[in-house]
Amino acid sequence: MSHVRQCSRQNCHEPAVATMTYGYDDATAVIGPLSPVAEPGAFDLCADHALSVTVPRGWTMVRLMTEFEPAPPSDSDLMALADAIRETSRREVPPPVRARREVSRPADISADPVPRARLSLVPEADSADEAEQEG
Repeated sequence: MSHVRQCSRQNCHEPAVATMTYGYDDATAVIGPLSPVAEPGAFDLCADHALSVTVPRGWTMVRLMTEFEPAPPSDSDLMALADAIRETSRREVPPPVRARREVSRPADISADPVPRARLSLVPEADSADEAEQEG
């Protein structure tokens, strides 16, 4: 489970570094630093998309920053990491089990491990009757 927010653009898995919000009344889009929490109606963008995004004709784009750096881990990210490490350290470790090795050499393996079926000739019913009459 990742605590780093990703870019809102479809098929982009880069970490978000900026947030874009819209002012519909003013026909304005604003790109600024990444908001501390994901806001409904806002778009988190990676550096490439933050620099290349455009707005519809007639709208105004306001860029509060032009250089974007990845967001540092938040306190909640660091606490989640610390909790995960703490939980892992509390798990009981099973005792080691000695490995068992079986080494087979060609001399240890029989040449024909599966007995082969033997075929025998079964006389036809007519031949069997003639053999009985002769005998």
